[in-house]
Amino acid sequence: MRLWLNIINIAIVAVFTTAAASAALASTLVTETTKADFFKYLATKQQIVMCFYDDSSDESAKVFTGATLGGIIKKVLKILGGSQTTPKRTRSTEAEPEKPRYPKRHRLEDAAHVSTPNDLAESSVNQAMTNSRGSAGQLTAADARNEGSPDLNGNGSTADARDSQSPPPDTGATNGRDTAALADTSDTLLKRYPGQEQETQRICLRDSQFEEEQVVRLLLQELHDRGFTDTFNQLQRESGFTLENEPVSQFRNSVLAGEWSKVKDSLSTIGIQTPDNLNAALFLIKRQQFLELLEARQLKQALLVLQNELSTLTNDIQQLHRLSGLLMCPSVEDLRTAADWDGSSGRSRFVVLESLQTYISPGSMVPVHRMETLFGQALAYQCDACKYHVRPANQGLYIDHMCPTSVFPQELQFSLKGHQDEVWYVAFSPDGRYLASGSRDKTCIIWSMSDFSIVHRFNGHQNEVAYIAWSPNSKYIVSASSDRTLRLWDVEDGTQMQVFSGHEETVTSCKWLGTNDRFISGGLDHRIIIWDINGTIVKQISSPRVHDLAVSSDCSLLLVADEKTDIHAYDLTTLTFMYSLNEPVEVMSMALSADARYCITGLRNGELHMWDLDTRTLVRDFSGHTQGQYVIRCTFAGQDDRLVATGSEDGLLFVWNRNTGQLLARLRGHTKTINVCTWSDKAAALATSSDDKTICIWPAYRGAPSHRPDSTDDLSTSDDDDDESHADDKSMVSGAHSTTSIDMF
Repeated sequence: MRLWLNIINIAIVAVFTTAAASAALASTLVTETTKADFFKYLATKQQIVMCFYDDSSDESAKVFTGATLGGIIKKVLKILGGSQTTPKRTRSTEAEPEKPRYPKRHRLEDAAHVSTPNDLAESSVNQAMTNSRGSAGQLTAADARNEGSPDLNGNGSTADARDSQSPPPDTGATNGRDTAALADTSDTLLKRYPGQEQETQRICLRDSQFEEEQVVRLLLQELHDRGFTDTFNQLQRESGFTLENEPVSQFRNSVLAGEWSKVKDSLSTIGIQTPDNLNAALFLIKRQQFLELLEARQLKQALLVLQNELSTLTNDIQQLHRLSGLLMCPSVEDLRTAADWDGSSGRSRFVVLESLQTYISPGSMVPVHRMETLFGQALAYQCDACKYHVRPANQGLYIDHMCPTSVFPQELQFSLKGHQDEVWYVAFSPDGRYLASGSRDKTCIIWSMSDFSIVHRFNGHQNEVAYIAWSPNSKYIVSASSDRTLRLWDVEDGTQMQVFSGHEETVTSCKWLGTNDRFISGGLDHRIIIWDINGTIVKQISSPRVHDLAVSSDCSLLLVADEKTDIHAYDLTTLTFMYSLNEPVEVMSMALSADARYCITGLRNGELHMWDLDTRTLVRDFSGHTQGQYVIRCTFAGQDDRLVATGSEDGLLFVWNRNTGQLLARLRGHTKTINVCTWSDKAAALATSSDDKTICIWPAYRGAPSHRPDSTDDLSTSDDDDDESHADDKSMVSGAHSTTSIDMF
């Protein structure tokens, strides 16, 4: 039989583990394949690439001509060292029986029951390889290389191997296909059965515990949110699932178009299940309509919506009063500012739609950004499980987050020496650039975190400085003292701005109130005072004797630790009492987590307790350190406040995992009682101060902003403005103490 190609140049790449397998494949192609079968095998196995073209033809119009496949196989066998001859086959005139189509979908575990060309071809090759071992003998890879494989320069091993095979004569026959069609490799490889329409085959690689519809709809939502419109449409067609049904889609479009009458009418068709949820959803819709009418200066219609609809949907009189007050806004800009609303042309309608999804069944409308939410929850779980969580979880989605032990503070970076007496307090600036310290020597020092030099030394207090608080913009500090005063200092120019005299006993604590113009203080005189930076008392309330204060980041919660065993919670916006937490012994200090969920208390008996403020229950206790008569201030530390740290009267710093209560490390850098420890996310470091007159810096990991590669070298700084009484400031920064030790657990 004359086969289909006249070969001028042949390039054959055979990907098999042994030369015998290649010879067997060649034999199989001669004896058991036709032209259609051959291409079918290439398409399914993709293990041979054959390029046939006529050198004499123009490069842009290469043609394919007929030849004998036996010549091709002979060439392959000669290169591999084989000497088989191949019987010729004649083309059958009988019609080829119709091939069965694949099922549209089948799982991988069912594939063994479906006969496919892959199975048939692989079976033929395996049989041919078995037969060839008896007739042609085994060839090793080295034999194949010696016989005919290219050398390191890409040439054949011998001239005879290149020239021994001459091309067969040209018969002038062609296969009837144009060059461009044959050159399209992807089309050729994708054909299963010539002449039949190709069907997509879907193979599920594994079973899943999650419903396929839910997974596909989540993928559809993510593709839609990211703008992959074509892929989104293709997935809907292929899977048969849609992101939303028609009523929900119409509801979404109506909200985004501001067609509020249609939105109201369609609420009953989208799966809102209870009357309360229906009223809550209607209130959100009518509130948006009310604001848009005000924006369009249609005041009469807005008033009708407020009186006839909004007022019937809620019992919140204060909210209705706030909405009615918006009618008095003289301009659109004032309206947007007063309502904290960006207008109908902004994102307000998207925000309303996202809020409405709270009341709509998730089966009808997939919750907004659902896949992103699941990713965030998975990452939060990994962070919760991270033993040493001091580094941001920025490793991406491909691997789980886990901080290695090597990133935990295991070495003392610097010991800062500048005070003449015990250092009672230290605090990082919010931007992480500075560290402020207060001492029994009546001074405050501002340290630079870039080189640990002294930026400013503040003198003015008549007694020891017990507390320091940074303004949110890192420009000011307030210092509290046992001289019954507070002082405001400008960190940029090093000047004293104001003295606050209102307490009658020691001022024990102070906190800024979210802005740069107000702060709160408490003392042993049964007073809590709110000040502005001009020295004016804004508000004053009576309280128990204050040991410590804590304020939430949104300034809605105030915690007060009294001199006995109680912690009192106040609504800071109204200064009204909310509840109390009772401890078994005297509370010496406390700290509040950034999310205001947890509070830790340092007790006189040497224990730390952690309270869940949402449930008002004691959830964990930490012990091992020593605390008695001295105030030792504890802190949350690490990324997302996942660690708890406190000092000890034996000079050790203790660090625990917040979620498990496991003791992670016991660090020694001081020789006397540690009075306070504090953490900075920006500086990625812990700082401690002690009765030994020093401040220790513990970087969270190598490469952290606070880490210095040359930390073991002695450094010296000087302050030209210091007088002779601070001559030792010229050598204030040194490497680790010789007594430094690390106990890791």
